[in-house]
Amino acid sequence: MKSVPVLIAGGGPVGMTLANVLAYFGIRSMLVETNTTTTRHPKMDITNSRSMELFRRFGLSDALRKVAVPEDHPFDVAWITSLAGYELHRFRYLTPSEFRKRIRVKNDGTQPLEPPMRVSQVEIEPVLKKAIDARPEVEVRFGVAFERFEEKNDHVVAVLREQGSGAQEHVTCQYLIGCDGGSSRVRAGLGIQLEGQARVGELYMIHFRSTERDLLQRWGVAWHYQSPLGTMIAQNDDDIWTVHVPVFPSQDSTKLDPRALVEAYAGRSFPFEILVANAWTPHLLVAESYGRGRVLLAGDSAHQFIPTGGYGMNSGVGDAIDLGWKLAATL
Repeated sequence: MKSVPVLIAGGGPVGMTLANVLAYFGIRSMLVETNTTTTRHPKMDITNSRSMELFRRFGLSDALRKVAVPEDHPFDVAWITSLAGYELHRFRYLTPSEFRKRIRVKNDGTQPLEPPMRVSQVEIEPVLKKAIDARPEVEVRFGVAFERFEEKNDHVVAVLREQGSGAQEHVTCQYLIGCDGGSSRVRAGLGIQLEGQARVGELYMIHFRSTERDLLQRWGVAWHYQSPLGTMIAQNDDDIWTVHVPVFPSQDSTKLDPRALVEAYAGRSFPFEILVANAWTPHLLVAESYGRGRVLLAGDSAHQFIPTGGYGMNSGVGDAIDLGWKLAATL
């Protein structure tokens, strides 16, 4: 039976950040992820200053910035009637380059070390995976599902399943960390309940590709475009965009036409390719406990927010780094 100091269930940004931190301190880990590849789902689009400070500490910030939106692009939020209509107002925010200048000029201890960064999780995850793939301390196993565990006095036995063959494997570890998302199997195995309000609303997301910037950027570069029909996010300020529209109680989300929703939001038809489209529900939930004994939780397995502001991934990165140095010190 294979043995490892730390087994990490879940290979999203939280799990991969934890593996990177443990490796930095010389602690071996195994990371298992059900999916065979990093996400292609546009889950988040801002990494805040604190997360960038933490990534900088562990040597990851430069690689992450290389895949982000260019540093001279702003974080502006535009309020519009529609893309074909009028811009009503714009909240203007500093570009990362301008933010860096402010940090240098106002060198009095009140500024963060790093500006925030506009980047999709689609781009973040491959950078984090490349980093752990290069670490001899980390055994990275995508396409392997965590199924269940049994805690003993001085270790944990986990059952894993190879997605391709269906073969089961038992692994022992000193600590098991559940970074396996809102439907966490690790949390379920602990019997820990979530408190708060689930399904605080329902939205429909359409992630699409289009080069029609004459329409999509009529008033110049912005990050978010808010209208009475929903929100559009500029993912890379080039050709990738995401529209979120509210689903009302009288509507059946399974019968919505994603192309019609985008064209209604835009105010006219235009050429675009749909990459992903689905309904989703935000939650406001927190676990009764962040773990028990040698089994601990981090990220969405422990807390789930409305994603506005990027709080989900950014708080999860904080969890991972906090757990990482504490586990390293303990081990």
